[in-house]
Amino acid sequence: MIKIKNLNKKYGDLEVLKNINTSISKGDIIAIIGPSGGGKSTFLRCVNRLELADSGEIFINGKNILDLNIDINKIRQKVSMVFQHFNLFANKNVIQNLCLAPIKTGILSEKEAEIKAKVLLKKVGLSDKEEAMPHKLSGGQKQRIAIARSLMMNPDVILFDEPTSALDPEMIGEVLSIIREVANEGLTMLVVTHEMGFARNVANRIFFMDKGNITVDANPKEIFENPKNERLKEFLNKVLNH
Repeated sequence: MIKIKNLNKKYGDLEVLKNINTSISKGDIIAIIGPSGGGKSTFLRCVNRLELADSGEIFINGKNILDLNIDINKIRQKVSMVFQHFNLFANKNVIQNLCLAPIKTGILSEKEAEIKAKVLLKKVGLSDKEEAMPHKLSGGQKQRIAIARSLMMNPDVILFDEPTSALDPEMIGEVLSIIREVANEGLTMLVVTHEMGFARNVANRIFFMDKGNITVDANPKEIFENPKNERLKEFLNKVLNH
């Protein structure tokens, strides 16, 4: 479904991604973990071309998104992204935030969008917030709205960039449980996360990224119970025993 070949990205002299090669199958739930500055968010942003890689190829459903002749907006309709800081439109209420993109892109009519938005708001436990403006919502509520908004487009893939890092501790659980529910529906997901419990219990694969490389790609059992890579051992020791 997603095939990445020889992906490289630099900022000036700093090599952020170095020759990444991997493939992701339909239905994979991939947790991307690793130290700050390891390239995790840049990698994710390259997968839907929010960052333009310097070289390499990223094939999504057989199309190379680094080909500048491709209509990237068409691809992005099927590859949604949920950001750390929600990115809701401050001047629109919740239901308008959900309906805007599918109506604008012609995926849904206004009526269809409204019906779907109500279903998704129920799913994320926020049916009573249809008319609320974003500034009236807690961080956890905003992130649940952002997840519902990404589902409005019927994506094949959802990219989550540290979806809980801007939240208060008690709100982290409510957002992770929604992501877990979405994962159970068979969507392909890439999740940059610091939540090791989530990585262990929800992901079927974990990428450990360090210094611009995916240095380990393994299942959670191998990662947490039998890590062989020294840098991974050191990282887990710090995050699990702090």
